Amino acid sequence: MNEVKRSLDRIVGDVTTDKEELKQRVLSGKRKSKRKNPFPLVATVIVMTAVLLFTFNVFQGEYLKKDGSEYEVNEELYDLLLKSEQHEIEDPDELRTVVMQRLVESDSLIEYAKSLGYEADEQAMKEELAKEQQTFFEGFNEEELNSVEQTQLENFGYTYEQYFQTIHKHTIQFTAAVEWLDHNPPAEHTTQREVLDAFLGTHADVITEFMEKKQIPPADPSSVYVEFEGLVAAIENRRVLVVQGVEKDQIEGMSAEEIQDAAYDSAWFEFDETIEQLALYRQINVTFDPLSYPVSQAEQEKVFEDVSGWE
Repeated sequence: MNEVKRSLDRIVGDVTTDKEELKQRVLSGKRKSKRKNPFPLVATVIVMTAVLLFTFNVFQGEYLKKDGSEYEVNEELYDLLLKSEQHEIEDPDELRTVVMQRLVESDSLIEYAKSLGYEADEQAMKEELAKEQQTFFEGFNEEELNSVEQTQLENFGYTYEQYFQTIHKHTIQFTAAVEWLDHNPPAEHTTQREVLDAFLGTHADVITEFMEKKQIPPADPSSVYVEFEGLVAAIENRRVLVVQGVEKDQIEGMSAEEIQDAAYDSAWFEFDETIEQLALYRQINVTFDPLSYPVSQAEQEKVFEDVSGWE
């Protein structure tokens, strides 16, 4: 599952081990998206603080406003996510920008799926949400529930009811759209970056107005690219598999799939330039756009397609 789902599914509370296991099973284990995390695990923190493409400069450039936008930023969801992430990101400006980025990323994919014919089954999602919420609350007696509710309020300033009805509801909506895209890949090759750019352009007025209202600072467009360092584990034409957490003698003779299973973290990169200088098992640091992967992951490896450099 991608970073949006990871952030939306985060809940914290001081509960017993068995209750914690139940909570994790309900909130993330039962309904796991088939999409792999679009950001390498180790690069996640860097990505979330760096990939901030939606700037006022973008809105003033190629992607100009278009009349007729019906999109509305979910303000309640945004406000709750700010509270969820406040312990992860201390800088207030950075926090507002990162949360906004995550929100528009998820909304862009939902809208893109709808543009290809996806129709949300609102009743099914409503029933799924009710079932998961009921299962969660049934895991506690009254005293335990009061305790974890109090802890939740102290930690985040909102209740579990708010979590389910706003944050988790959006997670279910997002997951349904992503799974539909995986089963109904677009006819034309499309990346997450292209989807997001088009979304930002179409709804520039709405997003800009919301950013001004919430005092969300614009970001430096140069921060789009991030780095991933690791060991070259496979080379297939212009595609290179880079892994972390394993050594040469641990993966020699393995297939690419076996190597990825053994590695702590991994990512495929597609190079535009010649890679004759690259050799297996050398250390490499790749600079890339972490949104340059195909929207649909149903029948292919996730490959980051926009590599700006390596050393």
